[in-house]
Amino acid sequence: MNYGAYLGLGLIVISFIVYLLGLEEQKSIVPSLLNNFLMIGAIVYSVKAYRDNLNGGYISYSQSLKIGTSVVFFASVILAFYTFLFVTFINPEYLENIIKVAEQEILFSNPEISDEDLDMALSMTQKMLQPQWMITLSVLGGTFMGFFYSLIISFFVKKQDPNFMI
Repeated sequence: MNYGAYLGLGLIVISFIVYLLGLEEQKSIVPSLLNNFLMIGAIVYSVKAYRDNLNGGYISYSQSLKIGTSVVFFASVILAFYTFLFVTFINPEYLENIIKVAEQEILFSNPEISDEDLDMALSMTQKMLQPQWMITLSVLGGTFMGFFYSLIISFFVKKQDPNFMI
């Protein structure tokens, strides 16, 4: 949980800096890369710390997978709470801007779309941007990414105890 809290705070700092610099409206890949590298680094660090400091230098693949996924789950919960505060109090116009960008993207990709279909698409987008859905999807999405990264990372950091019999 501690490493998840550190990761969550790190992701919040990145998100807030992106907001302060006005990069969220640009289509920059840098914030996404920073988030992913931070997440991968936190998983590697936390699994190795558990393996080397608390588990006698050994860790199974499943233990590593569980720890890595748990770290990102806790970070995702913290980041989801921050996101709720961000869109509710810090930058309430953020969701309106997302709707406008979505409308532009829909019209760009399908200029012949009917008004009914456009309204339906924007209505679905608006429903998914409600705080309860944003929080749920943020936690699920972050946890899934943590699980995916942990699947790969666990392969490299596992170290089976030679005295352990299966």
